[in-house]
Amino acid sequence: MNGNKRKQAKLFAWKYTFLDIARALAAPSVFLFLRPKRLYESDAAKQPVRGGAVVITNHDSFLDPMYVMVALWYRRVRFVATSDLYYHKSLAFFLNLVRCIEVDKKNFNFATFRKVNEALDEGEVVAIFPEGSINDGSRESVRVFKSGAVLMAQKAGAPIVPIYIDQRPHWYNRQRYMIGEPIGMERKEGERASLADIDRITETLYQKELKLKSMMMEYNSKRRK
Repeated sequence: MNGNKRKQAKLFAWKYTFLDIARALAAPSVFLFLRPKRLYESDAAKQPVRGGAVVITNHDSFLDPMYVMVALWYRRVRFVATSDLYYHKSLAFFLNLVRCIEVDKKNFNFATFRKVNEALDEGEVVAIFPEGSINDGSRESVRVFKSGAVLMAQKAGAPIVPIYIDQRPHWYNRQRYMIGEPIGMERKEGERASLADIDRITETLYQKELKLKSMMMEYNSKRRK
C-alpha cells in the first residue's frame, strides 16, 4: 500500500488558517441555502474519504468548487486551477489563500505533478475537473475527460473518487450529488502505466461519470412521478 493512503492530513496547520476560517464562517449560510442531499452508487461509496485522494466531478458552473466542498464538508479540498485565473492579481491572491494548485493547460509540466503529489502524499484531497473547463454548451452532456487526473492519481498511488453534481433548476431546489465508489490507483513498486493504460482508465472514469449522471436522472424522474 502506498504511504499516502495511510497518512492523514493534519487537523490544524497554519497554512490552512484562512481556508479553515472561511469554511467555518460560510458553512451555516451555505448549508442552509443548498440543503445538500448526497446519494450513493453503492454502500462502498458511502465510506468517508480518508487520506490522500483525487476527486473528479462534472463542471457546469463556476460554483462547482463550492458544491464540491459541501459534498466533502468533513475534509479540506484543494483545487487544481487553470493559470488563466491567476492573471487577475486579486483573484490570484485569493486562490493562493485557499491553497489552490495552479496548472498551465497550454504548457503542462512536472511542477504541477509535483505539487499535486506532495498534497496527496500529505493526506490531502485534491479536486480536478477533468472536462478541462466549464461545460457552458449543454448541461445535458458530460464532455470527454482529459487524462490529467489519472496521471496525477497514479503517480501518487491515490484513489479517485468520482462525483456527479446535479445542477439545480431553481435556487430554492436542494443541491444533490451522486457519489461513486473510489477507484484504486495503486501500482507495484517500479511499475509504470503505459499510455494505453492511461487512456483506458480515463475512459473508465468517463463512463463512470455517465453512469452516476444516469443514476441521478433516474432518481429525479422517480421524484417527479
